[in-house]
Amino acid sequence: MEYSEIIDNWKTFANAVKAIGGDVQAFTIEDPATEKEVAALEEKLGFPLPKSLKEVLLSFSRKVEYRWFLPDEFELEDEMSEIFSGDRHWSLEWLYDFNESKNGWVEECFPNKEDPYDVVWRNKLAFHEVGNGDYLAIDMSSPEAEPVVYLSHDDGDGHAVKLAKNFKDFVFESSLIGCVGGEDWQQLPFIKNGNKYINGNCSNAIRLREILGIKA
Repeated sequence: MEYSEIIDNWKTFANAVKAIGGDVQAFTIEDPATEKEVAALEEKLGFPLPKSLKEVLLSFSRKVEYRWFLPDEFELEDEMSEIFSGDRHWSLEWLYDFNESKNGWVEECFPNKEDPYDVVWRNKLAFHEVGNGDYLAIDMSSPEAEPVVYLSHDDGDGHAVKLAKNFKDFVFESSLIGCVGGEDWQQLPFIKNGNKYINGNCSNAIRLREILGIKA
């Protein structure tokens, strides 16, 4: 999948949401970051960015805001019944702030290095602030792997669940489901049938597109 296809998928979902009376509140894609800007962020953070994130920032966009809401009366079915929105946002500037906030949770609520729940919050680079205290983050504990994981602050079902193999894959796959909202209960319906990560062509993903009138 090319980056242009991601934009096409976002446009398709935005148009489908508007067609049923929903609200598209944000759709901004800025130019790619420069090597100098990325280097400055890495210096501020004190460590190199994950390769997949760096590639997206340099090749696609330094800042994205994409947000939509289904109309109040519109209800999805079964496992998708709690999906009500779409949200994808990242920014070169926000990365530092999100991680400062995430580190605050670690210091105040998850400081125990021996506790399996607390450990999940460590060695993570948060790139998406869910808004309820949770985060989407990239696991940096291994230099050979960069999975996107869910960080729950209140024992949510998605805590520690791997959403994608890396940031680039996350952006690609989630575009096929309209970037459903950041909450774990909006994303978990698309990890099905033994799949390890979000699958933009699983049965629920196909059904979501059908319900919204999006043709294959």
